[in-house]
This record gives sequence, structure tokens and C-alpha cells, in this order.
Amino acid sequence: MRKFAIVAVSVALACAAVVTRADVKVKTAHDKTFNFKGLATWAWHPEGIGDVKVLQNTKDDPAELKAKFEPVFIEAVEAGLKARNLSKAAAGEPDLYVNYYLLLGPGISAQTMGQFMPPVAYWGLPPFAPATSAIAIYEQGSLVIDVSSVKQGSIVWRGLAIAEVDRGRTPDERAKRIRDGIASVMKKFPATK
Repeated sequence: MRKFAIVAVSVALACAAVVTRADVKVKTAHDKTFNFKGLATWAWHPEGIGDVKVLQNTKDDPAELKAKFEPVFIEAVEAGLKARNLSKAAAGEPDLYVNYYLLLGPGISAQTMGQFMPPVAYWGLPPFAPATSAIAIYEQGSLVIDVSSVKQGSIVWRGLAIAEVDRGRTPDERAKRIRDGIASVMKKFPATK
């Protein structure tokens, strides 16, 4: 019976790892000393809109991936900035420069038996030594969006969307997932008004 319980917990944890990796994780950070209020315009960085870096041994060509997905990145980032009350600068110097990086590489997920349990001493249960019960290695894509202050010449905000790459998805499904991930990141951009 105990062996069955351990196997059931291991299978449940492995399934939880798969479900968690399917989501797009979003993280952001910003310069706490920078005042975002009053910013009105932005432009793509003059040194380049973005770059694709493949950090694993695949047959993917970074230039080909960039040509394929950059239009989706551009559209989604522009929509996200517009929703945050920022206009693309038509002429002159903007308040902000924006660029992106797409990083493709390996990801790893590990589950430890007992990690979701409350402290056993509290419940009066005997302790057990934790052990890794599930590990998964998968292909991960990370999209980094950098926003820099033109006046300061430094990055003042960085958004990150991380997800497992699912090569079984159609191009339309991939584009939708990218747009949704970027929209989630851009919603966390600080208010400018």
C-alpha cells in the first residue's frame, strides 16, 4: 500500500510539472529610481529591434527564426505600449527605446517528494528524507523586452516571458501564444500617467 501511495504521489507531481511548464511565466523588473510618469513616446532601438540567440544544438537558424517571428513580436509590443498610453515617435527623439531578445535553450523542472506538504512536525507526522521524484528536461523559449531611457542611456524596465517550446503547435497557435505572452508582460509596464 505504501509503495502504491509513493508511486501515486510521484505520478501526480510529474503531471503537475507538465501542467506548470505549459503556462507562460512572466517576470518584470524596473529601475526603482526612474520616474515613468510623463513619458509619452517610444521608438525601436536604433542599433536594432531585436536578436535571436539559439543556446542549444538544434538545426534552427537564428536569422530564419527572427524573420519568421519578428513581425509577431513587433505587432504585440507596439499594441502593448499603445495600451500603456505610449505613442510611437513619428519624428524627433523619443522618451524610450525598445528592443527584444529571443533566447532558445534547455529548461529543467524538478519536483521533490514532500515539497507541497505542510511542516510534518506541526501535524505530528514522522519526517522523511526528501528526494527528487520527477525531473524533466525540455526546450524553453525566453522573450526579453528591454525598455531604455534615451536621456539616461540605460535600461529602466525589463519584461520576460518564459515558456516551453512546443514544436507540435501550428504557426498560428505559436503566434497567438507569443502575442498572449507579450500582452501579459506589457500589462506590467509601469503607468506613465
